[in-house]
Amino acid sequence: MAKPLTRSQALKESPGPNLERPEPSDMVEDLLDGPSIPPSPRDMVELVDCIVQELTESESFKAVLQSCIDKAISRKLSNITEQIVKQETQLFDLKQDLKLKSGNLQSLTEGYDWLREEMERCQRITNDLDQASRRDSIRLFGIKESENEDLEKMVIDLGKEKLDLDLNADDIDKTYRVGPKHNNSDTPKVRGVLVKFRSLKVRDGFLRNRRKLKGTRTVIKEDLTRLNQQLLQKARDHQQTENAWSKDGRVFALIKTTDGRKSFVKRFNNIRELDRLTL
Repeated sequence: MAKPLTRSQALKESPGPNLERPEPSDMVEDLLDGPSIPPSPRDMVELVDCIVQELTESESFKAVLQSCIDKAISRKLSNITEQIVKQETQLFDLKQDLKLKSGNLQSLTEGYDWLREEMERCQRITNDLDQASRRDSIRLFGIKESENEDLEKMVIDLGKEKLDLDLNADDIDKTYRVGPKHNNSDTPKVRGVLVKFRSLKVRDGFLRNRRKLKGTRTVIKEDLTRLNQQLLQKARDHQQTENAWSKDGRVFALIKTTDGRKSFVKRFNNIRELDRLTL
């Protein structure tokens, strides 16, 4: 015996033109009033399609849906706005903190520069005072060292015989070897001799006539401070200097320009001036 058709099935299967699609309410009613057999998947799909179509064509549903969407977007935008404001506040705080630290760093840098300049100034004053105390002194190198040597007599003989100077014991204040004595070597290094005169005139005579010692092992130099010795050596080693020397405790150098077209004499007060030399 054939199963009775529901109203929706009858509408779909009945012949004739201009058949209308069953209403969702009719389809639900058929499902509820029909036999206890579960609806087929096709019936369920058709029911869902009809419901969706009716909802999308309903102005009230569209209004409710649009309202829900607007509220969701509004809440999302509100959250995003709060996050942006929070991040902007944090960024502002970071900028203020960075500005404060930058100011502190600038102050520390300026303080460090000032302190360095003051230290260099004090070092320069101390070095100048030390150099001034050596103005009556010279250093001799290449004078053979021996036990029980009479350095004063050796200096007088050098002045008279090699430099043509009228010299006697009253012109010399003191003489002594500089540096520790080397006893543990087969060929010990000959230590230099520091000579302090009683007058600047005698010292200048030794320096002025020292060229007469050219070709011998004896060398006469100014008695420079440690800083001035370092400065003189670095000036001699600099790639832009042709020659370097000292006069009255001051260091000079003959400088050549990078293009090699010009040379000139320049005095250097410290190593930093030499390091900044770019011509």
